[in-house]
Amino acid sequence: MWSAVPDVLVTDLGDELVLLDPASSEMFSLNDTGRLLWQALPAPENDLITLLEREYGLPHEQAQADVHTLLTSLEARHLITRS
Repeated sequence: MWSAVPDVLVTDLGDELVLLDPASSEMFSLNDTGRLLWQALPAPENDLITLLEREYGLPHEQAQADVHTLLTSLEARHLITRS
């Protein structure tokens, strides 16, 4: 199960969602796909893959790769945690 770190500040700028880690002051911008996944948290990785398949009509392998890439990036920046 992946969850957003509670201290992360989220700002919706319309065409992007900006995440700010207050501990590091690092910002991370999400496009529409990233926004969809972020707003689905907390969720297991398989549910996020299914969400991309359904919303964007992606083949399973592409959705899996996209979700993995985003989760890896967010985890490396301490914006999400796995429980």
